Amino acid sequence: MITFDCMNDAGNDTQLLAQAERLASAAHGGRVAHSGFIEPEASARLVHDLARRGLPATAWGGRPGARRRVVTARPSHVPQASTRLTAVYFGGVGADPDLRQELVATGIDEAQLGDLVAHQEGTSVVTLDPPPPELLGVATLKGRPVEPRVVPLERALAGQVKALTVVVPSLRVDVVGAKGFRVSRSYFSKGIAGGKVSVNGVRVGKAGNAEVGDEVYAEGLGRLRLLSVDGETRRGNVKLTLEVESAG
Repeated sequence: MITFDCMNDAGNDTQLLAQAERLASAAHGGRVAHSGFIEPEASARLVHDLARRGLPATAWGGRPGARRRVVTARPSHVPQASTRLTAVYFGGVGADPDLRQELVATGIDEAQLGDLVAHQEGTSVVTLDPPPPELLGVATLKGRPVEPRVVPLERALAGQVKALTVVVPSLRVDVVGAKGFRVSRSYFSKGIAGGKVSVNGVRVGKAGNAEVGDEVYAEGLGRLRLLSVDGETRRGNVKLTLEVESAG
């Protein structure tokens, strides 16, 4: 399996295109290839780009609703492929926003770091398997000594994946998202207005629509995929099948 570095800035179209070209080249050459961990908009756009090239691609962050994910591309003749992930546990350390940057400051490539999952007495960091030696070599965090240890990925699991059948008046993203995540439409609309909702990696406006195959990501809630449109009701509403990954 080939690994490529990847940008963290979803808005950098040039880097994203270069990443898609590298993954596509490997897959067309008969090899499975994967990126490092990247932000949600970048991973969704990368999967969408590879799909348009006729290449199967998946994105997985080690747990349902993960923010940072690894994109894996494979040749068309390979039935399935995934990138091996694991978790490294740091006892006595909280998963505050500064922890990731402190880890990066020790020399760890951020593309090696997935989500940080808080536990009652510490934090698990989702990472590639095997973990980078630099991560296992961290001796202090937050001014205190730590002893990182590899733990089963299941320890970092939170959230759930479920299929839902919903009935909505339209395919507007604010309508579909609110129904899928079971929040009010006004609450979901505020997320759209705040730039926290994207479709296939592109931030969407309130009037944007979802189509079959689209992935909708909502920061703090998770992501959903519109699997199918299953007809209309007598009142003119639309019946949909969704796959929803809710964040833990």
